[in-house]
Amino acid sequence: MHSKNKAFTLMEMLIAMTVISILMVASVPLITQMSKMKTGTDKNVTDCINQNTSTGWYNTDGAGATILPPVGTSCYGAVIDITYNRDSAYNPTYWMVVNGATAQKTMAKQILRAACDQGGTKACDYFINECRLNGSTSSPYCNVTGETDISYYLHLYHHNYENKGATYIVEQLTDILPAMPTKLLNEVFYAKTVAPYANDNLAYDVAQPSVYIQACNNGNIEGCKKAFTLFYNRGCYQIKTNWPNAPSQEYKITYNGTTGASDTKYCNMNSLATAGITGCQVMTASQWAQTSYNDCYYAWRDSFNRTCRTLYSFWPEAPDGTYNLTPNGATAATIVPTACPISSTDCLVQGPGAVCADGTVYAGDYNGYHYYTTPSDQGMYYWGTPPNNTFTNVVSVDNGSGNTAILHNLSDPPDTWAPYNAAEACYNANDSGYSDWYLPATNELIALYAKKLVVGNFTTNAYWTSTEANATSVIAKSFNDGYATSYNKWESRPVRCLRKQFVVDPTCPLSGDTCADGTKYVGPYLTYYLFTTPLDKGSFTWNDGTAIGTTTGFTDQTYGMNNYTGLIALSDQLAPYEAALACKPLNDTSTYGYNDWYLPARYELNLIGTNAVAIGNFGAGSYWSSTEFSTTNAYYYSVSGRYDGSYGKTIAANYVRCVRRNL
Repeated sequence: MHSKNKAFTLMEMLIAMTVISILMVASVPLITQMSKMKTGTDKNVTDCINQNTSTGWYNTDGAGATILPPVGTSCYGAVIDITYNRDSAYNPTYWMVVNGATAQKTMAKQILRAACDQGGTKACDYFINECRLNGSTSSPYCNVTGETDISYYLHLYHHNYENKGATYIVEQLTDILPAMPTKLLNEVFYAKTVAPYANDNLAYDVAQPSVYIQACNNGNIEGCKKAFTLFYNRGCYQIKTNWPNAPSQEYKITYNGTTGASDTKYCNMNSLATAGITGCQVMTASQWAQTSYNDCYYAWRDSFNRTCRTLYSFWPEAPDGTYNLTPNGATAATIVPTACPISSTDCLVQGPGAVCADGTVYAGDYNGYHYYTTPSDQGMYYWGTPPNNTFTNVVSVDNGSGNTAILHNLSDPPDTWAPYNAAEACYNANDSGYSDWYLPATNELIALYAKKLVVGNFTTNAYWTSTEANATSVIAKSFNDGYATSYNKWESRPVRCLRKQFVVDPTCPLSGDTCADGTKYVGPYLTYYLFTTPLDKGSFTWNDGTAIGTTTGFTDQTYGMNNYTGLIALSDQLAPYEAALACKPLNDTSTYGYNDWYLPARYELNLIGTNAVAIGNFGAGSYWSSTEFSTTNAYYYSVSGRYDGSYGKTIAANYVRCVRRNL
C-alpha cells in the first residue's frame, strides 16, 4: 500500500507538469498581446506625430477648438491615453514637445491640447507649467502660438464655454496665483484685457483683486505692495468692495506701498457695513494716516456707525459691546468708544433715529434746535392749488415754521391759488398730540436727509420744502440721490413734517449770522454745522509755487480736516503747502477760542460760496479748497461765478477762507 501511494503521487506530478506546460503555451498569446498594448501606446503617439496631420480633429472652428480624432486611428489612441493620464503616452509626447523637430513639436502640442480639452489633467498641467517656468518676462508673455499654449484657455468666452480642461485650469490658477508666480501672473492679467473677449474671458474670472489680497495674506510682500497701490486692502471695507465673496477672517491691512508693510485685523465680511464697522474697531496710527481710505472713514461716510442705532440698523446681529462710533467724523480725535446698545430710553441719548416716548422720531440737531419728525410720511400733496403761478415770497431756507405760517394765512380770496396743500398738511397735523408741525425749509430738509437712513420710511421721491423758488416752482429734495432742485407747484409730491425744540445758543441761527463767539455761521453741511471767519486769510499758492507735479493723496471732497492735517505735515519737495498752512495760525492762537480750523474740502467750500453774500467780505476771485484734483491741480470755487473747478497749484491769486465745524 505504501509503494502504490507513492507511485500515484509521481503520476499526479507528471499530470500537473503537463497541465502547466499546456497553460504556459496558451498564455503566450495573452502575454504577447499585453506587450503589444504597452508598446502600442508609445506607437500611437509616434505614429500620430509622424503623420503630421490633425485635419478633422484640431482647429475645428478656425480658432483652435478640438474634438476627438476618429476612433481607431493612432491619434485617437494617443489622445485617449493622455486624457487618462497614462505616462506611457504622456511621457513620449512631452519628450517630443521638448526635443522634437518643429513639426513634431507642433503635433505633440496639438495632442496635448486635445487631451486637455477632454479633461486630461496631466496635459493641462503642461500648459500651466510651461507658462509658469518658461514664459516671457514681457508681453505677450506666454501667448506664443495662440492655440497650443495656455492663452487659448484664458481667452475663452467665460459665459458659455464648454471645455473640461479650461475648467480645470481656472481651478488650478485660482489656487496658484496667490503664490505670485511672476510669469504666470503676468500672462493671466495680460490676457484679461486683450482680445479675444477682452474683460469678458476666463482670464478675467481669475485676474481679480482677490489674487493680491490673498497673496498679501500669505506673506508675499510684492502682493502687499500691489494690493496697496491698487487700493485693494487698506481696510476691511476695501477688501469687501474688491472681493465681494471674501470670507470673514483675519486680513493683512496694508499702509505702505513701498515696503508692503501691513497690520493684521479681523474683518466680518457679511456685508460692507459689517466690514467697515469691524475694521474701525482696531485702528493703528498707520491706518489712521490713510485718511480717506481707512475703515473708520468709510463707516462714517456711509453712516454705518455714527450711533449705536445706525450700527444696529446696518448690522442687526451685532454683538453687544463697545464700538468705535463716528458721530463727528473719522479721525483718531473724533472717534467715540461707546457701549452699545445704550441702556437709556431717552431718545436724545440714543441718538438720531430713536423713537421717543411720545411716538415721534428724533431727527438730530440743526441750527440750535432738536428736530423731531413722524414715523412715516404725511402723504402726497400738491404744493399749491393747481395751476399755481403766484409768488408768495416764502423764501427762507432755514425757517420752515415761519414759511408754513405765512402760507397758512393766505386764503382765497384774495389769493386764488390757496390753500397751499403741502404746508396745510403739516399745519393741521396733530401727530403724537402736537400742533406745531410744519413743512421744513430747504436747509431743514437737507438736515433731515442726512439722517434718512436712521430715521427711515422715506421714499426715493423728491420731498417738498416750504421754500419757494419762483412764481411757479418750489425747492424739493430727492431722497434718492440728495439732489435739490425746483419743481412745479402743481406736482404731487411726498410730505414729511417737522417740529423743533430750542436747545443751543440762538445768536446765529441763520446762514451769514455773526455768532456770539465772533465766527460766521455758514450753514448745515452733512451732519454738522459749518462756521468761518469774518475775513479772508489772504491769497496764496496751493503748494510752494513749484510747477513740478506731485500727488499728495489728500483728495477728501467732504471733510477738509482730513486733507489739512496731512498737508501741513508734509515735507516733500513741494512743501510747504501754503494754502493749508494759512489756516494754521488760527489754531496756534486759538482764534475765537477754537483750535480746530482748517482749509475746507471741495464741497464744504461750495457751501461757503453758495452763502457768500450772506456771510460777506468775500473777494471777487476764486478760493482754494484743500482737495487735490491731480498732480498739478487742486479744486477751487469762484465766488463771483458761483462754480467750482481745478486750478494749477502754483497760481498765487486764489484766496483762503478757513472753516471749523460743530455738531
